[in-house]
Amino acid sequence: MRRQNRRVEGTGFIGLVGAYWRRLPEHLRWNIEDTFQPENLEERLLPNEEPQLEIRLAWYRDIVGRLIFDHFREIFGVTLVLVVILLIVMVVTAAFTWYYALIPFALLLVLAGYAVKERIEYNQWRLLKTNARLIISIPQPGSLFLVDNIELKGLPQVVDTNWSKNPVWRLFQFVTGARDLYLSLAAYRFVEGTARVGDALIIPDVMPDQVFALKRLIFTIPGGGPQKVSITGAVDVVFPSPQKVIPVPEEANEEGN
Repeated sequence: MRRQNRRVEGTGFIGLVGAYWRRLPEHLRWNIEDTFQPENLEERLLPNEEPQLEIRLAWYRDIVGRLIFDHFREIFGVTLVLVVILLIVMVVTAAFTWYYALIPFALLLVLAGYAVKERIEYNQWRLLKTNARLIISIPQPGSLFLVDNIELKGLPQVVDTNWSKNPVWRLFQFVTGARDLYLSLAAYRFVEGTARVGDALIIPDVMPDQVFALKRLIFTIPGGGPQKVSITGAVDVVFPSPQKVIPVPEEANEEGN
């Protein structure tokens, strides 16, 4: 039985390209997607495997891509207006040099190229938690735009968040609350009075709500955990068994009298 695509398809040019892409033979698409990163992993899940949580990089790691791909028509229209304005200015000032009018187009091409690069790098990072395994996708070291997929049957034992070493991303983290996510199957290592995660896999710039959702899946509380008790009135103390009565000597009673 063929698995249905659960992801909501995009609209506009990107949605059209995606629709035609999915019409290609599955084995051909998978061979090409494995070189980069498949947009939708759900069609590759095992029978009866259901996704529980998907974690991507924070939105600002794809800010140029979102700007170009989501608002390309508006940006292209502004570019045409700038070209017309430059042509009018050059004609009026009698300093007509037509290739100056191509500057807005050149800037648009540079932004578009950077948006494609940023979108590919953004899609390289992903964490998908299902009811059967944990799939972590990260860029392959030393290879441009290639991806490694790591599959874990168990769950990480350590979840830690830290600031980015990049000062630019650290500024975005300060504003949005995002942090670099450290996942490790080993425990902490204590070095010179400080704790750090040993042999950790780092996923940069993860939003706080996604970190919290991952912790809820990893750190489960058996039976719902301890219940909080609020005392609102008088409390009766009930002993588990009748208390033993110690006899008082008669001499003590006489002295008391």
